[in-house]
Amino acid sequence: MKKFSVIVFIMLSSLYSISQTVIKGKITDTEGQPLPGANVMLKGTYDGIGTDANGNFSFKTNEKGKQILIASFVGYSIVEKEIELNGGELVVDITLKDKSNQIADVVISAGTFEAADKKKSVTLQPLDIVTTPSAAGDIYGALTALPGASLVGEDGRLFVRGGDGYESKTFIDGLLVKKPYSSNAPDLPTRGRFSPFLFSGTMFSTGGYSAEYGQALSSALILNTNAFPQKTQTELSFLTVGLGATQTYKGNDASLSVGVEYNNLKPYFSIVNQDVDWNRYPESLGLTLTSRVRTKGDGVIKIFSTYSSSISGLKYPEMTTPGSIQNINLSNRNSYTNVNYTRSISKWSMKSGVAFTYDENLLGMGAFDVNDYNTNVQARFSMKRKFSDRFTLNMGGEETANLFNEKYHEFSTDFLFKGNIKDFNSALFSEAEVKPLSKLAVRVGLRGENSSVINDKKLAVRTSAAWLISKDIQLSLAYGSFYQTPEESILKFDPKIGYEKAEHYIANIQFEKNDRIFRIEGYLKQYKGLVTYDAAQYFNPLTYSNSGDGFSKGIDIFYRDRKSFRNLDYWISYSYIDSKRKYRDYPEKVTPPYAANHNFTIVAKQWIQKITTEFGATFSLSSGRPYNDPNSAHFMDKKTTGYCDLSLNVSHLTSIFGKGTILYASVNNVLGRDNIYGYRYYSIPNSMGVYESIPVKSESKRFILFGVFVTI
Repeated sequence: MKKFSVIVFIMLSSLYSISQTVIKGKITDTEGQPLPGANVMLKGTYDGIGTDANGNFSFKTNEKGKQILIASFVGYSIVEKEIELNGGELVVDITLKDKSNQIADVVISAGTFEAADKKKSVTLQPLDIVTTPSAAGDIYGALTALPGASLVGEDGRLFVRGGDGYESKTFIDGLLVKKPYSSNAPDLPTRGRFSPFLFSGTMFSTGGYSAEYGQALSSALILNTNAFPQKTQTELSFLTVGLGATQTYKGNDASLSVGVEYNNLKPYFSIVNQDVDWNRYPESLGLTLTSRVRTKGDGVIKIFSTYSSSISGLKYPEMTTPGSIQNINLSNRNSYTNVNYTRSISKWSMKSGVAFTYDENLLGMGAFDVNDYNTNVQARFSMKRKFSDRFTLNMGGEETANLFNEKYHEFSTDFLFKGNIKDFNSALFSEAEVKPLSKLAVRVGLRGENSSVINDKKLAVRTSAAWLISKDIQLSLAYGSFYQTPEESILKFDPKIGYEKAEHYIANIQFEKNDRIFRIEGYLKQYKGLVTYDAAQYFNPLTYSNSGDGFSKGIDIFYRDRKSFRNLDYWISYSYIDSKRKYRDYPEKVTPPYAANHNFTIVAKQWIQKITTEFGATFSLSSGRPYNDPNSAHFMDKKTTGYCDLSLNVSHLTSIFGKGTILYASVNNVLGRDNIYGYRYYSIPNSMGVYESIPVKSESKRFILFGVFVTI
């Protein structure tokens, strides 16, 4: 459960009093409704916070005497209130009024689920992620509970609206994360490398995303790291799969947080039977460092750095002859560092940063070794200015250097292949948002890119609009063209190919009122220039071309209700996907094996104040996925049985030796259903001329986790 141990115990940790003034209260509108995401701060200082989902806020300050408390929220008049600070606790409740002459709070949302934004339509927060039972604390696992994302249980990456996993990219503070997933063995799911509690905002774009971001045909996951921590504290975690500790220091103008995590699944796997025959139980070590520094003026430097190493080994069928087994050994080292600087220059907001990724993946497959080394560096600069309530301009550029080296060694023939890639990708973007009418917003963007490895330039057009039909109903539209340089697994053979392309057409209508949101979105995604090759000659660069194409179309439906039942938060999502494509070694256009036609999920969380406990449940259904049976005369014409999962968890807030403690337990696949994701076929037929197969499924029917999390 990588990265899980630094997650859950933060969920409900209480604040402890120190020799400062604690300012707390609630922000509501004139009807008494809470305003989540409102900003509250002391004028002329950095002390402040945003309100939670119930409009509540609480923060500490060293300031003394008379001060001005400022409360603001988009679409409401700013309130300044004089307060007196003398230590202890001060309760301040503030009511914000609608601006009578304010441009309507219309926010373009086609293709986007945004968390921690300034609207009330917060659909996924860090707490949502860690308390979603099926997610097990994984950001990407939680996103599969939203419409548009498909559950691909044997992989774990993000598959969006019929797109392959490589078509989705992750960005932290605007900068690319080259390797966002942990390394995994064949048919065993990967996980995200990062804790959701490292981020204050999570925006999941299922298509039509901003011109700021490129090199992703289907989806962009945009994460914003936290600002300054609230206090100095120590966090400890003890789980059935490992343990961890995080120490946070908070100063007036700087903060530092250092975390370490060690996981070893041998004790758990020794007790709980696995379908995988491990010869080296998975073991991992993770380190995380975050730092924040305030500079002169309003400048802020953010440093975010992680390091992880993992090792595992298992016995896996050698897919030539039934009954034959091979040993697979996997080791991985990964580091990611993101340095970001923001400040105001005149009336512009400036943001610059550099991200560095190094990933070393060593895979031994018995008959051969594959060693991959990937270094990726991205530098980015952008400027944004709001000229008026009706016009905002954002522009910038980035340079990305991607260096990839692979060594493939086949032992029986002593065949050695070396693949080397050096790609320098340059990009410029400009995007303007205009509100020509009080209830209409239009965004137009251009993004130009040049890739040195394929020696080609492209100009992508992105445009979207939103119309506020009424106070509670909004219509959004989006169109965009998206280009992506082919993967390293293809470019390493040095083929003469170009960009892959996708065009997105999206329309949605969204209703929000009283902590309820209903949304329905239709889309069409058309692919051009997908890479194809001859599988029998995959080492031959002459067999590669951009002759592939495809499409994905469908409907996403989402409903969330936090109002109808006391202390109950639930959401329902449904996706219909119709996707076909001809790419890679496909002989014809077919539905790919990761695109189930129907996906349905219910997530519910009930908080019981009397026993300070939250109970959670996730129920998921999806239709069967296609797979190719070489015994059939047709390609990819078989389907698995449908997928079904019920997962439960419980979080109990208590105190041990006066320290805030959370006791946690979760069970995945409570019903013990034997979900099958597909089949692997042996390459050589048996004596009857039949190709035999083995099912691809989870390593165990259930995963059970217990944990104790303490905040000191």
